[in-house]
Amino acid sequence: MNKTLIFFAILAVTLVSCSKLESNEKKYLEGMQSQEYEKASQAFNEFCHWLEQDRETMTYDFHNMREQMGLKAVTSSDGRLRCYSWNTTPNDSLHIYADVTQWTAGENFIAFTGPVDKLLTNKDYPVAHMVDSIYSLKLGNIDIYLIAQSYVNKLGHRRAYVTACTISDIRLLPMPFFFDGIDNAGNEEFNDDGTYPIDKLFKWDEKTGIFSAYTTDGNYNLIPGKFVQYKLGNERFTRLTPATASE
Repeated sequence: MNKTLIFFAILAVTLVSCSKLESNEKKYLEGMQSQEYEKASQAFNEFCHWLEQDRETMTYDFHNMREQMGLKAVTSSDGRLRCYSWNTTPNDSLHIYADVTQWTAGENFIAFTGPVDKLLTNKDYPVAHMVDSIYSLKLGNIDIYLIAQSYVNKLGHRRAYVTACTISDIRLLPMPFFFDGIDNAGNEEFNDDGTYPIDKLFKWDEKTGIFSAYTTDGNYNLIPGKFVQYKLGNERFTRLTPATASE
């Protein structure tokens, strides 16, 4: 088979795969937009099951889901970890979120439907949060992923925090006490409806090895440009004091 035929063979396979993914996205989107609760619920469950089973979804854009359902899909820079999340009650003051997490370990594809915190701690966390970003870094030969989550409570306060994890064998494992003896960075409430950009709350500088997390004034107000900073060492982050202004 010459190079031209190989090219068209690969192109044909790619188009078939994209067509299948687009068809499934459209089918589940229509179901989830149904006014009938049972139909919408069934479509939601089937959509999550699809994400759990189909590795090809890890690189799919989900443009329609993002535009019409508020789905957020964030992927690590190495493509090994992807988190989906969305607010299932966007027009309600009570925000209820849903999460699906996918990751790969060699030839293995693994997925989990449920709160990211429950996946990482194996404890009963009944509430899912919006996964806003994944920061990737290296600790020696270990790939570390910093998962940034946030949610808005019924009082209109937002809380955002970052948790560290890694892929070991086929498991996604937490990195406890990674932020100078505590499990996460940030984790303070502030006034926000969920629209304040995540990249203004947290910053990772690969060149300096410094991770920065937002600060508040104690009255639920963000302090713009002021961050708690952590320096990456041989085993974990060490907090730099005091908090500094860093834009």
